[in-house]
Amino acid sequence: MANIVFKKSGVTAPWTGNEESILELGEIHDLDLDYGCRMGNCTACQQPILSGEVDYPNGHTGEPDEGNALLCCCQPKGDADLVIGA
Repeated sequence: MANIVFKKSGVTAPWTGNEESILELGEIHDLDLDYGCRMGNCTACQQPILSGEVDYPNGHTGEPDEGNALLCCCQPKGDADLVIGA
């Protein structure tokens, strides 16, 4: 099971797989993260990936900048910890 490290916020949260997205996990832990559409279209939720990888199991309609992830529709890829800039 991966841990998601929200670097700027100083929060580390376990990914259980019950969450729809990394954004949802952040909200569960009371983080104030930017978002708009929750489909990846507006890209308001993009944050830098500092280490690890993400997957988009349900796809996304927008394109994040290189090295960033759309938190509203991504999940950690594999069991390695994921560190994001949020």
